Amino acid sequence: MLVLSVLTLLAWMPPGWARPRLDQVTLQLKWTHSFQFAGYYAALEQGYFRDAGLDVQLKEAGPGVDPVQRVLAGQAQYGVGTSSLLLARQAGQPVVVLAVVFQHSPLVILTRQTGPTRTVHDLIDRTLMLEPLSDELLAYLQREGIPPARIKRVPHSQSYQELLAGKVDAISAYTTHEPLLMEAAGIPYHAYTPRAAGIDFYGDNLFTTDDELRAHPQRAAAFREASLKGWAYAMAHPEHVIAWIRQKYAPALPEAFLQRQVMQMRALMLPDLVEVGYMNEGRWRHIADTYADLGLLPRDVAIAPLLYDVQPRVDRSWLFGLVAVSLLGGATVAYITWMNRRLRRALARSREATAALQDNEARMRHMAQHDPLTGLPNRALFSDRLQQALRAAARDGHSAAVMFVDLDQFKPINDVHGHAVGDAVLQTLAGRLVSCVRASDTVARIGGDEFVVLLRNVDGPEGALAVAEKIRGSVREPVRLADRAIQCTVSVGAALYPQHGSDDVTLCHHADLAMYAAKEAGRDRCRMYSAADGVSP
Repeated sequence: MLVLSVLTLLAWMPPGWARPRLDQVTLQLKWTHSFQFAGYYAALEQGYFRDAGLDVQLKEAGPGVDPVQRVLAGQAQYGVGTSSLLLARQAGQPVVVLAVVFQHSPLVILTRQTGPTRTVHDLIDRTLMLEPLSDELLAYLQREGIPPARIKRVPHSQSYQELLAGKVDAISAYTTHEPLLMEAAGIPYHAYTPRAAGIDFYGDNLFTTDDELRAHPQRAAAFREASLKGWAYAMAHPEHVIAWIRQKYAPALPEAFLQRQVMQMRALMLPDLVEVGYMNEGRWRHIADTYADLGLLPRDVAIAPLLYDVQPRVDRSWLFGLVAVSLLGGATVAYITWMNRRLRRALARSREATAALQDNEARMRHMAQHDPLTGLPNRALFSDRLQQALRAAARDGHSAAVMFVDLDQFKPINDVHGHAVGDAVLQTLAGRLVSCVRASDTVARIGGDEFVVLLRNVDGPEGALAVAEKIRGSVREPVRLADRAIQCTVSVGAALYPQHGSDDVTLCHHADLAMYAAKEAGRDRCRMYSAADGVSP
């Protein structure tokens, strides 16, 4: 009877009564639908937004649409923008960057190969079709000696047809979009990238406003987490996202074009080297300094207000106020004495709880920053230490080195001997790698059989290669486990600061390229990066 009563009650309930209400929010994209926004499609289709309590609408950008202005006007709560968000913040617009998607900005200037421009300097007094939030392109032109006043700017139509028809001399573009379309159509072009002038900015930054963070801090955190989860899924399963795009978002885009976008975006995001969403205050400082060099920002502008604090400090000032009010409100000595006694007990309990908690933000911090199998630093901790090392190297004028260390053909060990033996081998080799470097250096595990080494101070390429050879020799020694001896070899790729990169992303990318070159050359060898191994994305 009880079951029947419950079923009857549920039948009379209004539709949707038992379902929790979802917060409706809008994400303003900065362009039309394509793989450029793959992570947000994945967060929708995989239900990550829904699980976070969010009903998310994605809005395409039309010609002349500025995502920053849309978000500031309340037409969207979140948006996708460029590093121009730094300029917007300084101009009094309360934007906050939640996460970075592209470690390298895809913004370039395109011209026709058959047109009047042969070099970037030929753009003087010519027409440039420019999309919103493209200040880094103007900074690039200014660094090349072309002041913005000498460029005739017109709003972007979101199509390269005006360039082909000769209506404009150049257009702003993304390396993930227009160049791919022009290549597919067999149209030759010139591409001018800000990186040629040392301007290497972040791209496609997820942002919101101070108002949203104050009014809905939990919603903002949930939106960010679900978005990054979607990006991780999208880059791991691009074929699924391509299918969704062609079914629901942009059916006219050819599958081959979307697959090319995936390849271009991997080079910009570096998902195997950098956690999606990662941003560094030092890199933002570099961007601000570049703008300041060009007179677009004042010197030493504050960076922290622009960047979202993933773990904000808890304000406990109310506790002191409560104590003060209680003491002032006491009418008698007995009351004060009683209150003090209670406070002493509470403080004692608080100290005990604080000590326990500290023993736990320490245990959890260690777990968040270290590999559970080997105990080595993980990707996040390595990234922080690399940033510190590069700042020290820049300040003191010495060299540093990054080495990517990849075990050769490790999978057969797991297949033949089992994963327990494979784990034991990894633990043994991890200890050997640590014994090959100094206490001031760092050895981290960033994947199954992938390690990375940071040498904070090194005597040029010879010093780095000497350590690499020491590592190679150490790994070659058989690992003896019970009744078996397991032989391993390793391929090592190294890159030096500042010769092979002035920032963490470029340096890691070049070390990775050198490691793959060592593998292609026959494995079980060490290699210093050279231009022949490839170029930065």
